[in-house]
Amino acid sequence: MKRCQLWFIAVVCVFSGCRKEEETPEFGSLEEEVDFIMGKYVKMGAALGIIDQQQEVHTWFYGSLSKNRPQSPDTHSLFEIGSISKTFTNTLLAKKVLEERVSLDDPAQDYLPSEEVTLPTWEGTAVRLRHLATHASGIPRVPRESRQPLPPGYDPNNPYDAYETSYVYDYLNNYCFLEFEPGTAYLYSNTGGGLLGHLLGLEDGSSYAALLEREILTPLGMQHTTLDLDSGDIAYLAPGHNDWLDSVANYTAYDIFEGAGFIKSSLEDMLIYLKANMGIQGDVEAFEFAQQPQFEVGDVTYSDRDGVFNLSVGLGWHIHTVSEDDVYCYHGGRTNGYMAFMSFDSGHRNGFVVLFNHSVPEKINRIGEELRQAIRKYE
Repeated sequence: MKRCQLWFIAVVCVFSGCRKEEETPEFGSLEEEVDFIMGKYVKMGAALGIIDQQQEVHTWFYGSLSKNRPQSPDTHSLFEIGSISKTFTNTLLAKKVLEERVSLDDPAQDYLPSEEVTLPTWEGTAVRLRHLATHASGIPRVPRESRQPLPPGYDPNNPYDAYETSYVYDYLNNYCFLEFEPGTAYLYSNTGGGLLGHLLGLEDGSSYAALLEREILTPLGMQHTTLDLDSGDIAYLAPGHNDWLDSVANYTAYDIFEGAGFIKSSLEDMLIYLKANMGIQGDVEAFEFAQQPQFEVGDVTYSDRDGVFNLSVGLGWHIHTVSEDDVYCYHGGRTNGYMAFMSFDSGHRNGFVVLFNHSVPEKINRIGEELRQAIRKYE
């Protein structure tokens, strides 16, 4: 286990602009290059785990838990993982498909209480489970961008907490209009991702939280992964910070948005989850199924990365094809106080997960891509 204190370096670089792209040095090892990359981006604290071709695990810890707690995060520190939660949700979907409990082509409406909510359609074309899983439903990203009044108690610093199930049902009934015919385009949707977790819980006769615990967390032994922080978790929490390094409250949501981005986890547990997705441990069938392409997006560009990427979408996972021998699955996550990124080679040669307890807009995908490229050099 390697520990690095880069708090001072990171702060100096932020304010002085001490590193430029053209000044990137030559590196003699993966460790040197990883330290260089993380030194550019760590503003508070971070934890990084890499699984190499020999399936050996390497960990790094950087920075500080907070301005008043100079110690670095460790393998047990808890972080919000944001939208990486959607890959858990879609692994649950994969399990139900393999058990023949549901089909990807089932209309999502079939699993919702028809007396309470009716999903919008596009000229009679229904939203199906595969559309929710691949962001091809046409459902807008979030309800608050519609004409629906904000729910009572709405807090922009915790924007999903006030959206109880009945309020989201009202949005779907009266204010939600599809952006396109389901299955014909890609539009990232937190509403669609949360709705998928919600209806999987309904199909199960339990809840999303219960299903997640029973089918993924307990079988894998992820003992420090949770949707809701209790008093015992607080001692392990790496407090979240915004772009100005002010402390912020943790994100919370109830039922209908939980599956979209509200899991909290540690590096230790996320490395267990990474191993399951790489086929190293656990019952891997559902994980492998979730990684199969279900929707082809085509060539895309990103505001926070250079180049053109060929994108397809599996069940939750984004899949990039750089070349015939360079195909990888990934997902990023960002909340008000945290950033996270997980990626692994489709041939399962290597993978990594990185967790930050600060949040910077339009950065996490770039960080993830730089780390991925660095790891590829030392295969």
